[in-house]
Amino acid sequence: MEYLKRLLPLAAPYTKDIVLTVLFTLGALFTNLAVPLLLAQVVDQGILKLDLNAVLHWSGLLVGVAALRSVFFYLQGVWQGTIGADIVRDLRNVLYAKLQRLPFSYYTKMPTGQIMSRMLSDIDAVEQFVAFGFTAMITEVSTFILVLALLVQLDLPLTLTALAPMTLMLIPIVRFWFKLDPAWNAVREQMGRLTTVLQENVSGVRVVKAFGREPHAISQFGHENELNRLRNVERGQLEAAAFPAMDFVSGLSFTVLLLVGALRIVEGSLSLGVFTAFTWYIWSLIWPIRLMGWFISILRQAMSAAKRLFDILDAEERISDPIRPVKAPSPCGRIVFEGVHFSYPDAPDVPVLHDFTLTVNPGQTVVILGSTGSGKSSVLNLVPRFYDVTAGRVLVDGVDVRDYRLDDLRRRIAVVPQETFLFSATLRENIAFGKPDATLDEIIAAAKIAQVHEFAVKLPKGYDTLIGERGVGLSGGQRQRVALARAVLMNPSILLLDEATSAVDTQTEALIQAALAEVLEGRTSLIVAQRVSTIKRADWIVVLEGGRIVEQGKHEQLYALGGIYRTLYDLQVRDQAARASLTESLPVNGLSLLQAQPV
Repeated sequence: MEYLKRLLPLAAPYTKDIVLTVLFTLGALFTNLAVPLLLAQVVDQGILKLDLNAVLHWSGLLVGVAALRSVFFYLQGVWQGTIGADIVRDLRNVLYAKLQRLPFSYYTKMPTGQIMSRMLSDIDAVEQFVAFGFTAMITEVSTFILVLALLVQLDLPLTLTALAPMTLMLIPIVRFWFKLDPAWNAVREQMGRLTTVLQENVSGVRVVKAFGREPHAISQFGHENELNRLRNVERGQLEAAAFPAMDFVSGLSFTVLLLVGALRIVEGSLSLGVFTAFTWYIWSLIWPIRLMGWFISILRQAMSAAKRLFDILDAEERISDPIRPVKAPSPCGRIVFEGVHFSYPDAPDVPVLHDFTLTVNPGQTVVILGSTGSGKSSVLNLVPRFYDVTAGRVLVDGVDVRDYRLDDLRRRIAVVPQETFLFSATLRENIAFGKPDATLDEIIAAAKIAQVHEFAVKLPKGYDTLIGERGVGLSGGQRQRVALARAVLMNPSILLLDEATSAVDTQTEALIQAALAEVLEGRTSLIVAQRVSTIKRADWIVVLEGGRIVEQGKHEQLYALGGIYRTLYDLQVRDQAARASLTESLPVNGLSLLQAQPV
């Protein structure tokens, strides 16, 4: 229940609407309780006395009160549904804003499918309770208390007689309460796993098809779907065992009431009108008890869902704005790494960088080389504070990156990652993602630099062409060039490129490198690269091994040393020479392996 209590602050902005809902609920409640009393008057004062005027009088009042009751119920339903939708909308916005603030490390542990499941189905479960379950529960509990008070006033002995069998309901209700919570937790967790499988196989459909793994994907989804069915069947069996028992006890109470009431009427100790009202009220008493199973189910479902939602809200924001951020200096592009040590948050005992010290002066192009796992990409991730250092510090323009407002820091940096991500939007919107107010001329200028314009004008709607989810409408090389254009458009003082030309062929890469030469002029560039053309153009080269700088200097100096750099460089030269030889050996119309790559 503590998680549901934490939703109360979200209801604060809607206090007036909640007050109106309470008033409508009270109106519906009291008019509903008045109906049996008026019906009793119709019977005792009109029908039994054969007084037509009394029948018409009390029947008219009955119809009027019933109509008013319907109006109150309508207004209650509209207001409570609106309030529930408003609160859940606000909750979803708060959750999404939290997701945007969480660091990269959170997403390495939380599958995307689990996040989607929580943002969709779990929030729907909370909405079901907030919009309808909570109000219905309050209404039915209030009805039970008021009806019980009326029944005691009407006839205490008959009330006790009718209620006696209802005490048996406590047994299935208590068992149901304690067993349902684990059942709903299992349902929610399994739905998250099912959503994860769906999301991964749809997002990775190219890989699935490329390896002919469609049967495996179908089997995997079917397995998780079957487990989802089993969890729901187990939960349904609990409800199936509880509800019939409650219905049986309800029927037993009503049967006892009919038998005892009939005897009392024959004896003359109970009027037919009172007995009619009594039976109506008994149903009003039995109904909340019968609904108790539904209340418990919807409450437990909401509690289980709310816990999963607050797991997101309670997640630690390791990367956040400082309490007193410094005033951002004018951007010049100087980067300094001072004795940096770094380990990923989910593996704090596994060091990635050791005493990494490096100064990148404004306008310099520094290339970082190293084998897989040497820490190259980690160096780049520390500059825009995607992660924080474990020890030491990183300075941008003389200020520790942890002292900047994140927005101020990241606006002076453009990142082109190795794995390009494009949105389900137009080409124009993808290029202008970092600068949404850019003009079309600015977008085209950036596109020309990144060699995008040539293929953009051939698309069906040019720059207004929808390129599909994750850019599936473009080849790998085209997606890479769009990412480059996106970075160029931001006009940053610092460029971070992580294997930014890895998905383009040699010819396209040469064109991009020539175009970027103008862009890199006067800008600081920190590049993780393996291509020879990129390496030779660098002002400074850093070689990493095991998270440590083992060599650094200019190309000629490092090559002359005959160490790790020379080995890496020669491997690249031999690789490119082999590709060139293969290209020349094929017929003019043939396709080399390189040319076959999408561009």
